[in-house]
Amino acid sequence: MSSGKKDFDAVEMMRSIRDKLSAEIDGMTFDEEVRWLASRPLTDPFLKRLQEKAAQQPLAPDGGRKRA
Repeated sequence: MSSGKKDFDAVEMMRSIRDKLSAEIDGMTFDEEVRWLASRPLTDPFLKRLQEKAAQQPLAPDGGRKRA
């Protein structure tokens, strides 16, 4: 029988990953974030498609990229 203790806490893992990524991109402009993301190898096909789609976003009137 289980003692009720979790061997793996998915919520804690998600929070840890989110906090690490947030600290890494803190203060970056949108274009810097896009370049940062593009520099990371992606193995998940869905994430790869999102990355490609983000790179194709048109420029906003002020020269920056629009956020979708």
